[in-house]
Amino acid sequence: MDTVHDLGGRQGFRPIPNVAEDDSALFSDEWKARTWAIAMMSMKKLSTDRTGWTLDWYRHVLERLPPDAYLGLDYFEKWILAMMVTSVDEGVAGVQEFFDGRASSRTFEYESPRPTVEGPATEARFKAGDKVVARRDIATMHTRLTGYVRGRPGVVDSVIRPQPLPDEKAVGTIRREQTYVVRFRMSDLWPEAGDSADSLQIDMWDSYLEPA
Repeated sequence: MDTVHDLGGRQGFRPIPNVAEDDSALFSDEWKARTWAIAMMSMKKLSTDRTGWTLDWYRHVLERLPPDAYLGLDYFEKWILAMMVTSVDEGVAGVQEFFDGRASSRTFEYESPRPTVEGPATEARFKAGDKVVARRDIATMHTRLTGYVRGRPGVVDSVIRPQPLPDEKAVGTIRREQTYVVRFRMSDLWPEAGDSADSLQIDMWDSYLEPA
């Protein structure tokens, strides 16, 4: 599913200023550091208890933000919203608790664990040197197949080990799928590149590809 987060190759946004970062502080504001810490603790807790919560589900939540919110909010403000959604979804906190700004006196327990289900890894359909085409028809709610490569031809540079497919991991199913490093010519991705010999290498899952 295409959403505003998939910005690769899109035009109409202002240039990104080349501003040297101040390495003396990891976070520009104290609340951002607290947000990071809470997020890391939440990820560890929910993943450890195997509730079906995964990083890809968290990414999916971020991708569901309205376009104006996604583009207008601070990076860590989006993290806060995503944590609120996942907390309510998992029963960690209630909506009213966020409105009140304080936790209730209840003790949280996972009442109905949803353990992830892991299926067998897929076999490699392609080998180094094979010509492939990135699929166009991806109908999942979360995917790592970026829009600018869909329908574009490429060549498999190398075969790497199977990795969990993000599209299914977002809904709590772990299915390891063969992955590849695929090389795309810049001129195939963006015709304005002309006859440039430059190329772009992208890690891609097997189901994202079709034989050329």
